[in-house]
Amino acid sequence: MCMNASTSPDEIQAKLGYEFSDQSLLLLSLTHTSYAAEHQAGHGESNERLEYLGDAILKAVIADQLMRLLQLADEGRLSKLSAQILSGRALAEAALTLDLQRYIRLGHGEEMSGGRARQRNLAGIMEAVIGAIYSDGGFDQARDFIVRVMEPIIERVISGPGSDYKTALQEYVQGAGIGDLSYRTVRADGPSHKPWFTVEVLVSGSVIGSGQGRSKRAAEQAAARCGMEMLGSAQ
Repeated sequence: MCMNASTSPDEIQAKLGYEFSDQSLLLLSLTHTSYAAEHQAGHGESNERLEYLGDAILKAVIADQLMRLLQLADEGRLSKLSAQILSGRALAEAALTLDLQRYIRLGHGEEMSGGRARQRNLAGIMEAVIGAIYSDGGFDQARDFIVRVMEPIIERVISGPGSDYKTALQEYVQGAGIGDLSYRTVRADGPSHKPWFTVEVLVSGSVIGSGQGRSKRAAEQAAARCGMEMLGSAQ
């Protein structure tokens, strides 16, 4: 299904978790260059400028998130992780979780050639929607959207396949005989439906790391990884 007169903006906004004050920005964010060329929508205006803006906002937010979650990681590791999170594949995955492929406005030729499932188009629409949210509601709204939608991908990339930093840290601490391991939640920010937790990990009462996440479990995993890096045991 593509976005047309029968598609309610409310339906799309519900999937995004954001309500636009200027719904023309939402429409523009979903307008592929092929559609604009065929229909001369908005004098041929497409989502390319919003995509450019969204790309910049997305990079800034992801960099900030990685700095928060991996407080001891060096620039090389941060850059490597960021590249994975910002890859076309990852952004296309995020777009699919929101069903954005259903709403892209495509030209006939692009539609017939499979453009609705094309990774480049999906990644581009994701960036354009971010640009539209930023233009409509400002940086904080765009950041909240990015963190909420991208968090599963961020956590997966940071952890790597099969990683469980809490278990690994527990085994290291026990094996080294350096004390008792514990976690404590020091902050819970944000509204109840989308909290942001800060957790510290301690060995014999001394803090060896901290982490943040949308759930206590995610924050504890981030804290455990930070603790492993502090102890020089991160893999």
